[in-house]
Amino acid sequence: MNEQYVNHGLPRPNPSFAPEEVIELQLVALRTNDDPYPGSGIETAFVFASPAVRRVVGPLERFSKVVHSERYEPLLDFDRVGTTPIELADDDARQEVTVVDHEGHETVYEFRLARQVAGQFADCWLTEAVVQLA
Repeated sequence: MNEQYVNHGLPRPNPSFAPEEVIELQLVALRTNDDPYPGSGIETAFVFASPAVRRVVGPLERFSKVVHSERYEPLLDFDRVGTTPIELADDDARQEVTVVDHEGHETVYEFRLARQVAGQFADCWLTEAVVQLA
């Protein structure tokens, strides 16, 4: 997490956040990706990515390229969003998210989170995967 992120007081993993709050924080950030600075929404999504995800798609620059790919770009600067109720099973959570762009096109994703059991993020819900469903 860069100094600019910290100085703007943007959200960070915290055990007090429920899984649906973690997803909502990411969606709000991605919807306004360039506020308060360019790419801050993508950085928020990266901050809430699990250590396993960061090892695969990090560093931030590479993660940003993935988000800008055709598969994930609908998550940036969308017009509106709908979500299903969160599904919890022990330390795993899933939620279906439908984003609608400014032309009315819908894209459906499933956010998959896991409560971290150890390390720096112990007891925090972090994103393990975002899968495009439709």
